[in-house]
Amino acid sequence: MKKVESIWAELSAKAQEVSKEVELTEEQVELASVGELEKQITDMKRALDYFDKRIAEGDTYIKELVKYRNFSLDVYSKLSKITPKMQEGAQKKLDEFEKAAKELGLSSNSVPQVKEIKRLISETEKSMQDQKSLLKRFNQQGIK
Repeated sequence: MKKVESIWAELSAKAQEVSKEVELTEEQVELASVGELEKQITDMKRALDYFDKRIAEGDTYIKELVKYRNFSLDVYSKLSKITPKMQEGAQKKLDEFEKAAKELGLSSNSVPQVKEIKRLISETEKSMQDQKSLLKRFNQQGIK
């Protein structure tokens, strides 16, 4: 009987060791799994931070584009009001000068200011067209 008790005690001790080994193995697996989760969490946070920064950057660019479009509309509005009057005034002065030069028998084309005012009249028209084209491009991109 003592022999049976001895074997029983020995088996119980081995059962407890096996049980402890199983528990340790489970804890190691759990710790490894937690470590993998932590790594995944870190990677996901890093990715989300990157995306959040890009989204904020894109939002800033869009706001700047809308702001510049509004600025361009204001410039176009002012150019639309000023340019015709400015061109008419310049053309009138040019016509008067050319008429006076012709009466004196002079060629107005030899006067640098005549060439310059003709160039500026042309440039104001080009500026209007460029600004109009810019606004059209904003509209084509859906920036309103």
